[in-house]
Amino acid sequence: MFSPRREIALGRLALANARLEGVAEMRAKDVDAAAHLMGLKPIPQQTEDVSTESAEPVTPQFDQPETGEDKSTTTSSDSNPSKPATVRESVYESDEAEPLPPTRLSFNTAPVNPYPEDQAPVEREAASLQLPSRRFRSKAKAYGAIIGVEKAKTLQDLALVRTLLEAAKFQRIRHQSTGNGHQGLIVSPTDLHSYRRLPVAEQMLMLLLDHTCLRDCQWQDELLPYLSWAYVERASVCLIQVGAENAHHELRAQKIMAQSILVPRISAGIEAGWGKATPLAHGLDLALQTLRHALQHGRSTVQQAVLVVISDGRGNVPLAASRLGQITPPVGRKGVEDALQVAERIRGLDNVKVVLLNPQPKQYQDLPLELANVMGAAVVSIPPLQEMEVE
Repeated sequence: MFSPRREIALGRLALANARLEGVAEMRAKDVDAAAHLMGLKPIPQQTEDVSTESAEPVTPQFDQPETGEDKSTTTSSDSNPSKPATVRESVYESDEAEPLPPTRLSFNTAPVNPYPEDQAPVEREAASLQLPSRRFRSKAKAYGAIIGVEKAKTLQDLALVRTLLEAAKFQRIRHQSTGNGHQGLIVSPTDLHSYRRLPVAEQMLMLLLDHTCLRDCQWQDELLPYLSWAYVERASVCLIQVGAENAHHELRAQKIMAQSILVPRISAGIEAGWGKATPLAHGLDLALQTLRHALQHGRSTVQQAVLVVISDGRGNVPLAASRLGQITPPVGRKGVEDALQVAERIRGLDNVKVVLLNPQPKQYQDLPLELANVMGAAVVSIPPLQEMEVE
């Protein structure tokens, strides 16, 4: 069932056109002029009685008679009951704009289609602006950043300054009404205000992305389900870039925090190119420290975290070199050993689900599986680009 807003808009514009012309009642040509202004093409009425006496097209009939017009042109449908009734069709079917009739309401151009909802439907999530339901806390506590004040519903998290300012407005009236010479501050329940706070994300998606191993695998399709989960659950996002092309220091990993997966910095960080070094141990250490702080510290602690690691395990920068900002040769397997040691500490964290997306490298194929075994992670294989092209 469609909304009548289109017909109402057309009728109001036609009525405005008629009043500008100075006529008492709206006419059919006013409706046609309004349709032209809106970029609509009128559809002629289809009847079996086709008259050849007049070359003019059949105009739509309205319930109200036209003033100053000859009523003899009205079809005598009542005298011949065997004729079918006039078929009324929609007046906003064509997308082509026609020349405007000579009227006071005229513009140089008309829109091709004033109704964008008639085009291909836009896919949107149902209730995308609705806050996620709380799964872990029984009630909303005073967590989250303060973004304003509102009328208090409880006595928790009161905004004292706003409450006192609100009570100060009515002190003279309240002192006069009491009549007992009370000189103190009289506070009414209507003066109470509480803080309005941002909703706190109860879940976190942490993505450790080794950019140096992404060139030969189709990793986007395997990562998409986790990004979709973060969007649906309104989870906060932490992106740790290892070996990114735009890294501030090539020997160090860098972290990007965001309240939502929709933050542009997250998508830009995921699509970054690959660099030369692979500080995998430093990236895992950043992930460990961030997870500990999010799960155990602060007032807005995260209740559940999902760590997704995309790496081939080939870390070539030791952890000490990342912290110092310079490499002291020889390196050898020190970078891989440091990464495995840090990954073992991640395994001991509670409420953390770890998933490793294995890019299946051609060399050292056992390193990703060894890294997943140390972290206690589930392994999901990423198909190589060659197999995707064959399919």
